[in-house]
Amino acid sequence: MSRRKEPAIPSDLLDQLLAGGDAAAALQQGGLLDSLKKALAERALNAEMDHHLGHEDVTVS
Repeated sequence: MSRRKEPAIPSDLLDQLLAGGDAAAALQQGGLLDSLKKALAERALNAEMDHHLGHEDVTVS
């Protein structure tokens, strides 16, 4: 019997992200997946810029 691996993203968070929407639509162009990728890239770029400019209070959450 194999054990299930803990998901990288908790199920309750996924439920919140998909609430009121169609799971298949999340994978379409302009859907939830694209929005998540954009938000992640923006957060990373902002953190990089803060680090580059020497800002002390860089928070990544």
